[in-house]
Amino acid sequence: MGWDVYRRLDLLPDLASGSQTKQFSSFGRDGTNNDGFTGAFSCLRGNGPGCVLAEDRGPGEVSSIWFTRDGGDVRATGTIRVVLDGVTVLNANLQSLVNGDLGAPFVWPLVTNADQTSGGVTIKVPMPYRDSMLITTTNNPRFYHVTYREFADTGGVGRFNPADPAHDVVQKLRSAGRADPKPAQPGATTSTVTVSPPAGGAATVTELAGPAAITALRIRVPDGAATEGTLAGLRIRMTFDNRTTVDSPLGEFFGAGLGERDVRSLMFGMDAAPGGWYSAWWMMPFAASARVSLVNTTGGGVSGIQAQVSHAPNPRWTAELGPTGTAGHFTTQSLRGETAPARDWIVAQQSGRGRFVGVTQVVRARSTGGVGCCNGPRGYLEGDERVHVDGSLSPQLYGTGTEDYYESGWYFNRGEYSGVFTGNTGHRVGSGSCAIECDSMYRLQIGDALSYNSGLRFGMEHGPQNDLPVEESSTAYLYTKTEASIRHTDTVVVTDATSRTAHGYTETGAATQYSLVGVYEGNDDSDTVAAPVRATGGAVSFRLAVDPTNQGVRLRRTGDQAEAYQSVSVNVDGAAVGTWVQALGNRFQRWLDDDFTLPARVTAGKSVITVRLTPTGGSARWTAAKYGALNLVPPFVDRTAPSRVEGLTVAAGRVHAIPLTWRASGDDVGVAQYRIHASTDPSVPVTAGTLVGTSTTPGFRHGPLPANTTRYYRVVAEDHNGNTGPASAVVSARTRSRAASDVNGDGRDDAVLFTQGDAADVHVALSGGSSFGARQKAHDFFSLTGEVPLTGDVNGDGRADIITFTRGTNADVYVALSTGAGFGPSSRWHDHFALGTEHPEVGDVNGDGRADIITFTRGNSGDVWVALSTGAGFGPGLKWHDNFGYGAERPAVGDFDGDGRDDVATFTGGSAADVYVSLSNGVAFVEEVWQWHTHFAAGTELAGASDVNGDGRDDVVTFTRGETADVYVSLSDGGRFVQQGWKWHDYFAVGEEAPGLGDVNGDGRADAITFTRGTPEASDVYVATSTASSFGSSAKWHDDFGSFAEVPRPSLIR
Repeated sequence: MGWDVYRRLDLLPDLASGSQTKQFSSFGRDGTNNDGFTGAFSCLRGNGPGCVLAEDRGPGEVSSIWFTRDGGDVRATGTIRVVLDGVTVLNANLQSLVNGDLGAPFVWPLVTNADQTSGGVTIKVPMPYRDSMLITTTNNPRFYHVTYREFADTGGVGRFNPADPAHDVVQKLRSAGRADPKPAQPGATTSTVTVSPPAGGAATVTELAGPAAITALRIRVPDGAATEGTLAGLRIRMTFDNRTTVDSPLGEFFGAGLGERDVRSLMFGMDAAPGGWYSAWWMMPFAASARVSLVNTTGGGVSGIQAQVSHAPNPRWTAELGPTGTAGHFTTQSLRGETAPARDWIVAQQSGRGRFVGVTQVVRARSTGGVGCCNGPRGYLEGDERVHVDGSLSPQLYGTGTEDYYESGWYFNRGEYSGVFTGNTGHRVGSGSCAIECDSMYRLQIGDALSYNSGLRFGMEHGPQNDLPVEESSTAYLYTKTEASIRHTDTVVVTDATSRTAHGYTETGAATQYSLVGVYEGNDDSDTVAAPVRATGGAVSFRLAVDPTNQGVRLRRTGDQAEAYQSVSVNVDGAAVGTWVQALGNRFQRWLDDDFTLPARVTAGKSVITVRLTPTGGSARWTAAKYGALNLVPPFVDRTAPSRVEGLTVAAGRVHAIPLTWRASGDDVGVAQYRIHASTDPSVPVTAGTLVGTSTTPGFRHGPLPANTTRYYRVVAEDHNGNTGPASAVVSARTRSRAASDVNGDGRDDAVLFTQGDAADVHVALSGGSSFGARQKAHDFFSLTGEVPLTGDVNGDGRADIITFTRGTNADVYVALSTGAGFGPSSRWHDHFALGTEHPEVGDVNGDGRADIITFTRGNSGDVWVALSTGAGFGPGLKWHDNFGYGAERPAVGDFDGDGRDDVATFTGGSAADVYVSLSNGVAFVEEVWQWHTHFAAGTELAGASDVNGDGRDDVVTFTRGETADVYVSLSDGGRFVQQGWKWHDYFAVGEEAPGLGDVNGDGRADAITFTRGTPEASDVYVATSTASSFGSSAKWHDDFGSFAEVPRPSLIR
């Protein structure tokens, strides 16, 4: 810790099990790309004084701080203040600080400004503390992250001394990339060899006997051969103690994945001058043997490669690299491939014990398009890193953008560079191997290394929502052991009376238990988890079984983070061990896994401990669903399978997707993921052929699926070591049609008519599958003239109800629920929604099977508000988007990606005729200005959305009306509307008729409907049913339904 982080780089292989690396950042808590643009999530609290960025209790160390705003000019952020153990150790103007004006140790490269790190500013001075940490800025900083470590106890921890200039460290760092930064190793020798690996073959660089460590590896490729293709096709391979841990492209291994560049990082360098060497100075220990070779996959021979290997003998590696030792082998994980929509690119996924110390990443755009703020192919840089450690379902690191992870900014707005810790060594546009646009980047995580004890998953988004197709290539640098060193021994489920009794659980105050249906932050924030939670303002106490060989125990709480600053004092067997403060809060994505390490002094040698948690004064109510005991133990080989998945159930909402939930499985090292198997066979064979997806959380949504589809499911838990548990019991579910206007719940949409005017009646004509039946009055006073009446299943009973929006200044919303034979009494479900001339819509945006209400302000503001249905009312109006649907654009609602949650689209109309979409993640519409079509619904055409081909995704349909009366369709593929100019009917909805969409024959495909709305004697209804590739012949389904002044549904008129 402290300056030894840089002075003793020879200790990098040592694996510290008691520390955890965590991060505070400005990431969008609602899952959107608003990672700092508005500053909405940049302050943990505002009474710091100023903006609180980070706050922690107990021993730890601030490792890395990064900011950007205004193109890298951070003057508007004002002063940064760092308070450790109650002592202010830094209080300075941020811009002056990163310019180096304060002097050592706050000088380059321990601080950098935007000119030095291409758009971002950094502070890399390690600042340890014994008791507390608080970091604030005068003003909202917009984009930031603070990465810090937490230690298990205060042993050896001294508070940071800003008066220590650490000149030796500064000098060492300023020599980065050209000299070995480690202390000299006794007895080190260097050998030199020239090799010529044949095409498809390999050449041995060195074979060594241990115990020893390779301390430097240098390669010189002949100048004429050092092409991008050669550096990608030559691979460095290293085998230590009969385990191959390194197999990486040569260029990436040395920090440059797009051809030879000058690289000057702390742990590796590349000299691009003629005759220059590539150097790596990682400590690479081995107990018995080491082999280094060059593998040639270029397709041709490469001759005359020079190599130098330095190594130093040391007997300590025999024990420390053994099964119970504390050191890891140097390892890389190199991967290359195309990304998958909605899934993070996996930079590193490891089981066992280890530490992640850096990565080189190359991204190659596969599309010229971009999204919103990110128009253009380089929008892939909007992707955030999400890092999960030791089975935590909450990410320990959640970043704000790819170039932000590389501690730069604004798409590397100062151009390529190579720094001590980070670099953008290559940026290409349509040249060399880069067809469109590409970036090569690296970052070292030395002081902020990521330690893990049972598993690591490091993912990186590609684009704002994993929505830009790219080819990724990455080489992660780690130190690893195959054995795990954390063991789960016990869990108390505080919401279960039996578990509470078994663990002696007590509460001193009143507790409230409630059901939480929500998601975790991160890549699986689309998978809903449903479980009860307990909240209390009083002390709680419980027993946990622990492993007597433990060297400390992590107490993991699963709770509800809707309220920030939940805080308790922690006591173990009568001994105070500190204060557990969770400064994070998220009212959108509420589930949180949160760890507190109990030091070995109160846990070692015991088989049972009693934990008492007492809320601190003024803190939010303490919440928990369960607590688990994660024991830090000597390394062991995990051969125990997870427990059987229990409690598999089908959740509410089965339109387009089937949502599943289950209880979390138990495992001694933690569940890494769940495999979901689905079949039309009720036995559900657990095979690769039935695998439909994986989830790290106990929830999954299977879609898109056509309506009226039956599937059977089983779920299997898999731990970090690849052990799989028994399959769950089988559950089944059947998808259903959307009850757009299906009043009686028979699976066929009916015709509903609002007369408005003085009568304000509501009439219904039920669908018989080939015509609408007789018109019947279903309500005698609902929806007055000027109101906007709609239909939808707001209480989730499978029948369409009626909703009317008064708009104007009253802005009330009234509902009358369907009884199957009519509508019940009208009642007010909201008293302030859809003001003035806003555009209201209805749809199930959170996928719970109940239709919610949405309003588009349009005009100059472009906001979208949502009020979720509770089944008996609509909740508070919440802003789900602040940049969608302007002017007179026409919004629509539909499930365009087939996940069972309705999304929003807007048709610009006019000559542009663009269509934009923003998908729902259950708490917000997440994309900004995502163009799904470049020419659809031109002019004043009337467009809408529904699933016309029955594939489980809603498509777009436009009616030209007038004299042409054409109908065009463009189908969704989950990421765009595909077809251009595809005519599905050439004479339907003539003149000023009111066309609409609904599945009137119950076959799972939406049909076209038009209401002629003439005089009472000529108020016909025509239907053209879908064949999945066109609308068939038009047929009259009713001859007296809706005069011109009345409002029929389903229709697109407002």
